[in-house]
Amino acid sequence: SCGPSFPVDPDVVLLEERQVMSRKFIVGGNWKCNPKTYKECNELLKAWKKALPNVDRSKVEVVICPPALWLTSFTESFEGLGFGVCAQNCGKTDAGAFTGEWTAANLVDLGLKWTLLGHSERRSLYGETDEDVAEKVGKCQEAGLGVILCIGEKLEEREGGKTDEVNKRQLGAVIPKVKDWDKIVIAYEPVWAIGTGKVATPDQAEETQAAIREYLKSAVSAAVADKVRIQYGGSVTPENCAELITKPNIDGFLVGGASLKPSFMDIVSKVGPSKMADMWPKFEKKMKKDDMNETAMAAFKYTYGVLVSGADVMIPESKLDPVESLMEYEKLKEKPDPRLLKKTLILKLNGGLGTGMGLDKAKSLLEVTGGLTFLDLIAKQVASMKKEFKTDLKFMLMNSFSTSKDTLEALSKYPELGTGSDLEFVQNKAPKVTESDLSPATWEKDSSHEWCPPGHGDLYPAMLGSGTLDKLLKKGYRYMFVSNSDNLGATMDLKILAHFVQSEAPFMMEVAERTDADKKGGHLAQSKAGGGLLLRESAQCPEADEKEFQNTSKYKFFNTNNLWVDLRALKNLYRKYDGALPLPVMKNSKTVDPRDKASTKVLQLETAMGAAIQCFPGASALVIPRTRFAPVKTTNDLLALRSDAYMLTEDFRIVLKEERQGVPPDVKLDGMYKFFDAMEKMIPNGAPSLVGCKKLVVEGEITFAKDVVIKGTVTIKNSSGSCKEVPAGTYEDCTKEL
Repeated sequence: SCGPSFPVDPDVVLLEERQVMSRKFIVGGNWKCNPKTYKECNELLKAWKKALPNVDRSKVEVVICPPALWLTSFTESFEGLGFGVCAQNCGKTDAGAFTGEWTAANLVDLGLKWTLLGHSERRSLYGETDEDVAEKVGKCQEAGLGVILCIGEKLEEREGGKTDEVNKRQLGAVIPKVKDWDKIVIAYEPVWAIGTGKVATPDQAEETQAAIREYLKSAVSAAVADKVRIQYGGSVTPENCAELITKPNIDGFLVGGASLKPSFMDIVSKVGPSKMADMWPKFEKKMKKDDMNETAMAAFKYTYGVLVSGADVMIPESKLDPVESLMEYEKLKEKPDPRLLKKTLILKLNGGLGTGMGLDKAKSLLEVTGGLTFLDLIAKQVASMKKEFKTDLKFMLMNSFSTSKDTLEALSKYPELGTGSDLEFVQNKAPKVTESDLSPATWEKDSSHEWCPPGHGDLYPAMLGSGTLDKLLKKGYRYMFVSNSDNLGATMDLKILAHFVQSEAPFMMEVAERTDADKKGGHLAQSKAGGGLLLRESAQCPEADEKEFQNTSKYKFFNTNNLWVDLRALKNLYRKYDGALPLPVMKNSKTVDPRDKASTKVLQLETAMGAAIQCFPGASALVIPRTRFAPVKTTNDLLALRSDAYMLTEDFRIVLKEERQGVPPDVKLDGMYKFFDAMEKMIPNGAPSLVGCKKLVVEGEITFAKDVVIKGTVTIKNSSGSCKEVPAGTYEDCTKEL
């Protein structure tokens, strides 16, 4: 031996060996006619949710069978946990005069994918025969509905040595009706063990289920026998399931009474364990060492839990409906009320470094126009609003650990904005996750690379964890208007504030109509299951749905990241979710050192602040004019913003000129101009005129002379390999070769 030996749990080793097999584990929870109340269901689901990070859903499929009356009531809740919904029975007929029945087609129409059939209670209490069950299976096959087929022997049949005979008889009746075996799961439930506390020994269960598989091999085919999943059911508990699941012919469980307890998740996690138990203590130690607050740790624990649970973070077309119409800014009837400003915070997100543009400082320190930076213009906007509304305004920034120092220095010339914790709170940071084993990433050359910003969805935990939320509420602030620091069109609008307050919505998103220039960005949609509004980002769209994602006539609205939040509602939401908002999680693959592509591959876990729209019941959206949206994400945006397509208003907003009719010019610069300093060299005389430009494409190295005017769609090409100047003049709907 080369080193110390450690005790190894044999069940864990056997389970890992089982997981190499192609059959995915499936655990069903059969609630039968339980629980007594809707409230009990909600309490149970709340308890399950806390244990969800301990389950890797890529390893185990979970389906829950609630009473028929609740099949649709809890669909969204179950799907939110990553669980399927399964009926407990269905009729053997098609639609017609059959009082008290429902068809397989009805269940498919409700969006269900599974039903139980042939449960021993249906056979013994309601007189269902093998033939009845076979008829039902046939109808499910016709409808494309999956079936968990229950078979099993009574005590006297087991004692009489007839176990295999009974199972073959019950299966044999069904086999002729099955055309698609992918939609069949067999649940072997020894009737004498259901609800009695008695349980077949692991060897007894394995022996019987091996015999079932052998029968399928001879009666159907070896291929079917190998792929059909066979569950064991009969007084399954967290205590006895660990050994049972290691058996090669046990592919999961159908759980009865134990599925009505919080500990049901212990069964599920033993079938499909995640890395949470092993890895979380390491992350917790790292975060505590860095003095992170409890709220920040809870937020990361939630996002990491989503990662290790194998949850599908994608939002496919099948779960969405488009939003057809919304309230429009021009149709607002509420009267502006300056008194509301005394209860309102204006917040700017200022955490971005602008690394994508080659910057190592806050992007808001970039010059926009006339020697003024984003921060200068924001400060002047606030001063202008104070003067216009004749009242003091509460203004704050959410900085990041990378932007705080530079920002506070730059704003020191505007002391009226505030200082210290009255002016800023700092966004949390999150550990990067090693892609290969989901452990905390390490980088000895520079430990700062082990951390990343957790996305602007961190606004909410950062407000709570820093004490800012409680401090604002204590001082009487009720409403918050939040926007990005690089969006100079987003200023306080009293008409929108009055509408938000009078609507009593807890959360409102300003959206704009999508154009071709916006088709790759996120869009607003409605949940098919619950009807509420939600946000889908490009990182959450499956590849197969990309065409529809970019369909601007179907998904008409995009999030401007101008948001309105009721601070009391936010505080209550934190209470509801025990300190961690369930925002959708996005995974970004990077290298631990962004500049070293050979360094360790890591995952950065992020959330988006606009995604909170799905967390607030009653959240709304408002269609705004494009003048309230002028962000800078790339040098393409910055060139357009510096051109005459935009103008600086008296209140220091940067807005599109009226003749642009709300549509910005579409600028596509050569990749060599990705960084800010390269773009600056391209426009030594200032940006060309783009007020009449639809699209400008630059290919190759160029500089613009003074007085260049671009109209319509223009491509400028230089393939010579050396820099060339674009001469003064007007270029309209043409390709200019230099």
